[in-house]
Amino acid sequence: MVQIENSPLARPLSGLQQANLVFEYLAEGGITRMTVIYFQPSGTQRIEPVRSARPVTLRLQRAYHGVLFFSGANIKVLQAIQQQNIPALTEGSDGGVYFQRDPARHAPHNLTTNGDRLAQGLSKYAPRISYKLPAPGQPAASPPPAPANHIQFDQTSFHRVIYSYSAGDGAYAYSTVDGPLLDRDTGQALKPVNVVLVQVPHHDAGFTDVLGAPAVDFDLQGSGPADVFTQGHRYTATWNLANPDLPLKLLGSDGREMHLPQGLTWVHLVDPGTTIAAS
Repeated sequence: MVQIENSPLARPLSGLQQANLVFEYLAEGGITRMTVIYFQPSGTQRIEPVRSARPVTLRLQRAYHGVLFFSGANIKVLQAIQQQNIPALTEGSDGGVYFQRDPARHAPHNLTTNGDRLAQGLSKYAPRISYKLPAPGQPAASPPPAPANHIQFDQTSFHRVIYSYSAGDGAYAYSTVDGPLLDRDTGQALKPVNVVLVQVPHHDAGFTDVLGAPAVDFDLQGSGPADVFTQGHRYTATWNLANPDLPLKLLGSDGREMHLPQGLTWVHLVDPGTTIAAS
C-alpha cells in the first residue's frame, strides 16, 4: 500500500497503471491523495511520488492488511501506526532499501519506489491474509444499467474529475480541468477499467497535518451509497465496511457482492449527495 501525492506539482504520476486498486480522497485544501494497492508487486518501474500517510490510510490498512509505504505523517498518525503495530516502511527503514530519490524531480515530490522494492518489504513484513477478494466477472445486468461513456463530478471544490470511456481500451481515461491525468511512463492518461464513487462523510480529525493544515478523516465504516462505472455503464450499488478488518465490499441492487472486470479499479471517496453527470 503506497501513499501517492496528487498535487499539480506531483504530476505526472508513475506506476499507478500497474496497481490493482486506488483509493483517492481529500487530503487538504481541495487536493487529493491516493492509497495505491498492489497485491503482487514486481518490476523496476518507478512508483512516485510517495508522500505522507493520512488518518483514512490507517482505516484502509486495517481493511486490506497491507504493508504501508509512505513518507512521514502527523505525530498522531505515527503514534497510531506504532500503537496498532502496523507494518509501515519509510525512507529510512532498513537502511533505505525501499526508496530512492528521483533526480528529475524536486523535493518533496521526488521520493520513489518500485514493485521489486515493495515485494522486498512484503517478504519481510507482510501480515497473514486470510480474506479472499471476489473473482473477476461482470455485474448483474438486472436492472439494466444506464449508459455511462462520459462521467464528470467534483471530488473536491478544486478537483473536478472527468472520465471518458474507450471501448477499444475497455477503460476510462482520467482527466481533470487541466487535462489528462498522465502516466509518466506512457505519456497517456491513466485508464482504470472500473471507476467507483463511494459516498462517505469526512470530518476534521482534530489535529493538523505535517504542513499545519487541518487533517481530514472519513467515516469509512458501516455502509452507504455507491456508483460503479464499468464497460461504459453505470450501476447503482452499496458500499459495505461493516467489518473494519475486511476489504470494502460493493453490493449490487440484488444485495449480492458485485464482480467487476479484471483490471485497475479506482475508488473515489466523495461527499454524500455529490452530483454525478453521466451519459
